[in-house]
Amino acid sequence: MTQPIDWNNPSASVSKHFTVAEVTQNDDRRLPAVGSDEEAAILNLAVELDKVRDAWGSAIGVTSWYRPYEINLACGGVVNSQHIYGSAADIYTMDGRDAEFETFLDENWGGGLGYGVASGRGFTHCDLRRGGFKYGDGAIRWMY
Repeated sequence: MTQPIDWNNPSASVSKHFTVAEVTQNDDRRLPAVGSDEEAAILNLAVELDKVRDAWGSAIGVTSWYRPYEINLACGGVVNSQHIYGSAADIYTMDGRDAEFETFLDENWGGGLGYGVASGRGFTHCDLRRGGFKYGDGAIRWMY
């Protein structure tokens, strides 16, 4: 994106496929500071998730993205969660093919990947540690 994001507008685009509402879950407490490291990480992750969406060929929903420290703790997140930094999102398919999608991500996501579908949580965690879509070593994997 070449223009600043209007973080106060839920329908504002953060990237090709994602909006402020998806990043913040319509919660004003989740607004990143303009120019912050968190905003930069959010924008980097959005670019990578756009690539995922384009390659998958179908819409992707977000259950959680940016979670400042207090919100992360309140929802049961770990103290060093990548969500705190804006570099992680929990995503799912809009077409109900989540198990297939999780396999697709396992084969194509080089960053951190948490198998939330396989463990019955209904989402897959993607973060930018050590990679993104089609790059990275894919070494960070875990079952929720």
